[in-house]
Amino acid sequence: MDDDELLGRMEQGIADLWASPAVRGGDGDDEAFTIVRLPSHVHALNKTLYEPRVVSVGPYHLGSDSTRGMQGHKWRFLRDFLLRDSPAGAGDRLDACVLEARAMEERARRCYGEPLEMGSDEFVQMLVLDGCFVLEFLLKWSESDAAAELDAYMQWTWIYVYYDLLLVENQIPFFVVAKLFSLAMGKDLGGGGGAAGMGDDAVDQRLLDLIYNFFSLHEPLCQVPAPSQLTVHHLLHLQYQRMVIAPERKGTLRRRPTSSRLTSRLSASLYNIRTGISASVRARMIGSTTTTPLAIPCVTELQEFGVAFREKASPVSQFDVMFRGGTMEIPRLALNAGARILLANLLALEQTTRDWKEGIVTSYLVLMNALVNTAADVAVLQRRGVLDNMLSNEDAAAAFFNRLGGCALFDPRGHHYARLFADANEYCNHRWNRYIAVLKRDHLRTPCSIISLLAAATLLCISVMSAGFLICRYRHACS
Repeated sequence: MDDDELLGRMEQGIADLWASPAVRGGDGDDEAFTIVRLPSHVHALNKTLYEPRVVSVGPYHLGSDSTRGMQGHKWRFLRDFLLRDSPAGAGDRLDACVLEARAMEERARRCYGEPLEMGSDEFVQMLVLDGCFVLEFLLKWSESDAAAELDAYMQWTWIYVYYDLLLVENQIPFFVVAKLFSLAMGKDLGGGGGAAGMGDDAVDQRLLDLIYNFFSLHEPLCQVPAPSQLTVHHLLHLQYQRMVIAPERKGTLRRRPTSSRLTSRLSASLYNIRTGISASVRARMIGSTTTTPLAIPCVTELQEFGVAFREKASPVSQFDVMFRGGTMEIPRLALNAGARILLANLLALEQTTRDWKEGIVTSYLVLMNALVNTAADVAVLQRRGVLDNMLSNEDAAAAFFNRLGGCALFDPRGHHYARLFADANEYCNHRWNRYIAVLKRDHLRTPCSIISLLAAATLLCISVMSAGFLICRYRHACS
């Protein structure tokens, strides 16, 4: 009897779970699980990089202490959004927004990585309130005089809103925002400025331009031209495609891996390239003939092998790193609070997809984690024009790369910079390169050292010639 009761409870648990829209949408649905919570250990290591400071968007941070003060402003922005162009029709417009959000509720719930303990009315209200807030904020900012359109509070907090809209846990589905925009601006997308593909939906090009213009105001990383065909899951995903994906790559990040992919994913190590590598192990790595070495020395050690660092001119993107002829060219990075937030969340977005092996942001942070061990490495990159450190000190910059790179899940033999790792280690494997580097560092750095070296070489030549002269004279006397 006890077994029957247990069996019944387990079957009911499975039935309840399957009834959830989030679980039903798991297989064969590219929209499912596109907005997820991060693992607790990752969140704890970089808490300030993943939590909103001012405004919550979506259910995960709704009602948090830091975002509670913005809730009243959301309602004010909702009112302003409904009153745009046709004040008399505000009630009808609100009714239309609620009806559309209700129709999209199940689809929107599938986008989240866990069942949400929110009632239907509460969830629909959140979609309308947050979606209209985002749109009205962007519209106010796009007006001819943005400062006049935003009140004193919003003028002061807009930069925080900017980065809160790019947090991986602070998102609502993009199709919700697009639908609300089309209701406000008219459903005839052909007359407004064209439409871009978004799966089976059509996105008003005016909406994309609105978003592009706002986020280009304060762009901490290099951009790439946006693809003409877009599949957009949320605002961070759109920004990812503007910063990471090359123009010729028109694919998109796909959903989280299924169980068959999880098996291969878990076979990869959480490979902290910074810690746990002794000098002897590193020496064996450098001396190894493997074509895909797992690590490279840090910046200061690479300099001992004669490797030079310099800023890359006209990079394709922020992640366009190259190694050739003993020189590593890296695009300049302005490392400030905003860049930290954006890099951390772009990394988190990649880590929650099945493109983790090809993740360019992941590979970039793994590379920077390998290159930067201490404040001395940061100082070298600053002198070479590769890094503009705007944090409190060099130790803070090194800690940032070490924390993010240390918790990244990646394939150590097949990541984006695996070839660069191999080329750098092959260069370091030639002892002659190290001898030349030591000569330049110790004897050719200053005019005085060069003069001393020339004087020593001259004396050596004179000594050798004198010795040779004496030997010849001795041999001639003996004969």
